[in-house]
Amino acid sequence: MKKIFFLALILFSSINYSQQRKFIKGKLLYKNTNVPAANVINNSAQFATITDSNGEFEIPVFKGDEVIFSSVQYKIRTIRVTSEMIRKRRIIVSVDESITELDE
Repeated sequence: MKKIFFLALILFSSINYSQQRKFIKGKLLYKNTNVPAANVINNSAQFATITDSNGEFEIPVFKGDEVIFSSVQYKIRTIRVTSEMIRKRRIIVSVDESITELDE
C-alpha cells in the first residue's frame, strides 16, 4: 500500500511540475516605437500586467495560452503562445494604429 501511495505522489508531483507556467519577457512595439501603459492579459490563465515606459512586460504563460494586447490608440492584438516562445522566454509583438472616423 505504501508503494502505491509513493508512486501516486511522484506521478502527481511530476504532472504538477510540468504544467507550471513560465515567465516570459516581451516588448510591445508600434513602428519600432515603444508602446507604454498597454494592457497585457493572459486570457487563458487570467493573469494581467501592463507595459512599462520602454514597452516591456513580463507575464506567466503556458504553451497554447492566449495573450491579448490592448491599448486605446492601437488595435487589439491576440497571440497564441508557442513552445518556441517559451524556450526563448522572449517575445516581441507589434501592433497597428486604431483609426476611428466620426460621422459628419
